Amino acid sequence: MAKEPKNLSFDEFAEELLLENQPRAIVILAAAKVDMQLRSIIEAFLLPKRGGAKDQDELLDGDNPLATFSSRIKLCYRAGLIDDSLARALDKLRGIRNQAAHWISFGISHAPLNDQVKNLTSDIKLRKSYTLTVSRFFGNEPLQSHEHLKATLLTLSVLLESIRVRIDTDTNLRATPSASIN
Repeated sequence: MAKEPKNLSFDEFAEELLLENQPRAIVILAAAKVDMQLRSIIEAFLLPKRGGAKDQDELLDGDNPLATFSSRIKLCYRAGLIDDSLARALDKLRGIRNQAAHWISFGISHAPLNDQVKNLTSDIKLRKSYTLTVSRFFGNEPLQSHEHLKATLLTLSVLLESIRVRIDTDTNLRATPSASIN
């Protein structure tokens, strides 16, 4: 799988997501952003890859061990980079994304997707960042179901971005090379 040519900044991503009205596209767009953010977290945490900058990453690209959304969630959790509730929420998003990609009929207002989206949203609504995201992007108006979904997905992205920034600024959170054995 080829690496995406341009990664959207959070504000560009948020703008794209807020303009989108089709649930399938909302889910796929957000899942792609979240997957890229997980990759970025892993890249910041691990030692740099061996080889040139243009070479494929032997862990993160193609059909290698950490090239999937699922494996990235698992590694971030097992490395202590994300907590259990965030890992569960990301797994829920991954499941919904898979349905968006593979189901012919996809609508968040009908079962079972309605329940899955509500479940994902209820996990994220408890976080302070959800309230801040709703306030920033939706104001004080009551949210429709697709707006709750957008707020949830934006919040997931905000949480992951804050983790990546924390890794970038705290060298104790990064992997360090072992000393040579002579």
